[in-house]
Amino acid sequence: MKSLFLILFLSVMFISCKDDNNLREITDDEKIFEYIGLKDKANVIEAQEKVWNTYGRPYRPSVQVVDGYIYIATWSGIYRKPAKSLNNMDWEKFAFSGLPVIQFVMKGDSIIAITACTDEKAFVLSTDGGKTCKAITPPEFLIEENELKVIPYSISQNSQNANSLLALVEPIGVVKSVNFGKSWKTISTFYGGYQNWFVGFHPQDTTNIYNTGETMIFESFINASCNDGKDWIILENERNNCIHHIAFDPTNPNIMIYSGEYFLKKTIDKGRIWNPVLKDDVYFYKTIYDKRNPQILYSTGVTRIPKEEHKFTIHHSTDGGDTWSILYQADLLGVGGIIDIEQYDDILILYTYTDGIYIYRIK
Repeated sequence: MKSLFLILFLSVMFISCKDDNNLREITDDEKIFEYIGLKDKANVIEAQEKVWNTYGRPYRPSVQVVDGYIYIATWSGIYRKPAKSLNNMDWEKFAFSGLPVIQFVMKGDSIIAITACTDEKAFVLSTDGGKTCKAITPPEFLIEENELKVIPYSISQNSQNANSLLALVEPIGVVKSVNFGKSWKTISTFYGGYQNWFVGFHPQDTTNIYNTGETMIFESFINASCNDGKDWIILENERNNCIHHIAFDPTNPNIMIYSGEYFLKKTIDKGRIWNPVLKDDVYFYKTIYDKRNPQILYSTGVTRIPKEEHKFTIHHSTDGGDTWSILYQADLLGVGGIIDIEQYDDILILYTYTDGIYIYRIK
């Protein structure tokens, strides 16, 4: 009888220890790759369908990190949470409630956002930290030839002058403000037409300005100016491709990496020559330099394989973007990939298409 009891006791202990080990393995993995909320409120696929049905335009919301807060642009406004409070799924409704926000810029309590609206609410301003807002779209942006529609895609702030802004707007082109959105001047009438993605200042030389996308003949492009928008040149184009984003090396103004369809390309001479550094079955949407080590980079996007086989993938480089490997890969319940990525300290913040917001803890 004692022998039977001992056998049963050891069996229970073995099963318990086995289960504890399995639980510990899952927990360790979850600490690396963790869901932090907004699955219902930040469903990009659903939002894109709503925007298309309502406004007839694309919608690509963003994640931004400003002054220790994570901000998520959604179909119904901006949500935020402290970047140090990642042990819960609590998010604060911050600004522009009810508006389909794409991106925003801040100066003190003043916030300018671009939205998916194609009317006077395409550009909106809050001067009280997001509590209230008003439409500030310049009337000259609403032109009759475009059926009085204005379609902003990207807004960017000069890292050396908070009053200096750029916006990429269809059917206008690249516009610039030097007084935080009170007035705008068109500095380039060139835009993609088929796809419009990125506009930005070079952070080390803000007289250098870039916008990217894909033309109506399905060629990618980088439209660039090196004299604050006075003159422009096309630096790069590829057939049947689109350039979604440019990452700027924080230590060398000549080095840039762009995210395209199926590859990343790098230049070491400020855009004269671009060489492929990563090829994969991915539409790469964004590449970022590690804020602590400029030799390390991360790139994300959408895997171009059947939906049922989709893998959530983060690529990374440890040699300044010359060679790449997969840092992390996982199966998620939803469909799609990562529309945007940002970094806070040792954490990557990942805006997925259908699974909400995730973080990846960099080892």
